[in-house]
Amino acid sequence: MSDLELSQYQKLSQEQTLSPQIIRALNLLQTPSMDLQREIAEELAKNPLLEMADGGMTSLETPLPENPEIAPPREKSAKNEDSGVPAEAAERDNWRIRDEMPPAENRVWTREDDERRSRLFNSLVERASLHDLLDEQIALADVSENARKILSAIAERLDEKGFLDADAGTLAAELGVPESAFEKALETFQNFDPPGIGARNLRELFMILLRRGGRENSLAFHIVNECYDMLLARKFAGIADKFDVSDAELREAIAEISRINRVPAKDFVSDENREVFPDLTFYFDEKSRTWAVKTHFNYVPKLRIASAYKEMLAKGKLSEKDGAYFTEKTRDAKSLITALDERCRTIEKIGNALLRFLRDFFEKGPSAMPSLTMSEIANAIGMHETTVSRAVSGKYAETPWGVVELRKFFNAGVATHSGGIISNAGVREVLKEILENEPPAAPLSDEKIVDALAERDIRVARRTVAKYRAILGIPPAHLRRKF
Repeated sequence: MSDLELSQYQKLSQEQTLSPQIIRALNLLQTPSMDLQREIAEELAKNPLLEMADGGMTSLETPLPENPEIAPPREKSAKNEDSGVPAEAAERDNWRIRDEMPPAENRVWTREDDERRSRLFNSLVERASLHDLLDEQIALADVSENARKILSAIAERLDEKGFLDADAGTLAAELGVPESAFEKALETFQNFDPPGIGARNLRELFMILLRRGGRENSLAFHIVNECYDMLLARKFAGIADKFDVSDAELREAIAEISRINRVPAKDFVSDENREVFPDLTFYFDEKSRTWAVKTHFNYVPKLRIASAYKEMLAKGKLSEKDGAYFTEKTRDAKSLITALDERCRTIEKIGNALLRFLRDFFEKGPSAMPSLTMSEIANAIGMHETTVSRAVSGKYAETPWGVVELRKFFNAGVATHSGGIISNAGVREVLKEILENEPPAAPLSDEKIVDALAERDIRVARRTVAKYRAILGIPPAHLRRKF
């Protein structure tokens, strides 16, 4: 009998397949507010059934007038019903895309026109986002599923410049994995593109990029690895003596370091100094004497399906081929309107949840930032943690302490001596405050900083203080001394 046999068997398995509508909703949820208008403009250009309506948040519940050109005038009120903002201010803040297309009933739009337009849009090469690039590399990485989950968590915790602004031990504990497993996954992640992604500070970024460039044995690498504090303090003579090199060799090495790109995600940031439009404003309401949150969705235009095309479909004036085409476009339009509506509602829910969790921060400032995880917010609003992660990506909030990226509100914490929890960001703010007030001639050592933090009910180890100093770019005590 042959060793090779053919056989058939049945296997029962569960697979989750996301519909195109859900994928679109998730993509729109993750889209930064500043990029949303561009995406909506592209949808308006590609779908002849979509058109702009007057002001406000998108909704399928908005009644459509019989004729888009004779829509009933909006009643002016002293305040905007959704946000409580005076009508004049709402109009001033409204920077929605204006619909410059002719009325729907005057357009003669055929399927061939749309096919030509689709070919044009499809021919444009659009650069993938940073998260898309990282997701693709994570999927292709030759690692275990547990390591893949750690890689995904690291990707979610990057700041806009591509740095991992978090302590490895804290993140490992939050993910429920050994710190050694987290460090191994991070090493894999730091080999991804763009070069330097996932570095925790500038020193680590320099070492990653020099190593990837085959410069691990160079003078520049040894300076960053062994004398970084001296480099920051510009003690060039001491560095030259340590490595027994000439001034010319030292200058060449320092020039090599200075040429290194300091922003790993630079190619994915369109404008580092771009203006930010907050989605949320947290403020103290003097009338009710409570903290409140206000949403800003004026940038989300109100869309509707053009009445002229709805009438054509209803009266059956289209051929079977065109009828199928317009039915498909109607479905796409409704999907977009629903996704935009859900995006606004999700951000609003997150804002209301943050209002409950961040009261100490609003009242006392960054040093009182509480420990908060995305899973806590997810549980509070009845959504999945990944949904919260997508919703806060690229979104901002205006607070009494300045404009803050929503992702910055999420910090794991450290224990206090009294049994409470304070966030890592809060500890760093207290640490910064302590060092700003230290005696210039007798700066505090890391051990004394531990004691100073303990006096403020914060319990941390000396090595944690050293890590936080590195994150803040603060050199050790002997380099901070001023005579």
